[in-house]
Amino acid sequence: MEFKIKTEEIRKLMEVEAPEFPKYATQILNLANYHAQATRPRVVGQMSELIKEFTGRTLQEWEEWYIERHPDAIEKATKKIVEMIDNFQAGDKPDR
Repeated sequence: MEFKIKTEEIRKLMEVEAPEFPKYATQILNLANYHAQATRPRVVGQMSELIKEFTGRTLQEWEEWYIERHPDAIEKATKKIVEMIDNFQAGDKPDR
């Protein structure tokens, strides 16, 4: 069975406020992620499969469960994005 939950509904249920970013920050982060391919399955795992395996109910349980299985993934993805932003600033072409 497949269903979709809107991000706003998740925030409401978890009592988490939407983050605020400086103007254009999200567009730059998304572009850097796209070029760096930082959130690809080979870096962070196949999320659609991981979600199916997860049996917990809270964000904290997810964080603990995920980090146990992919301890370096967040750091690797972050590094790839930061490096790409640095490349943007330096005027370098994206390396994949």
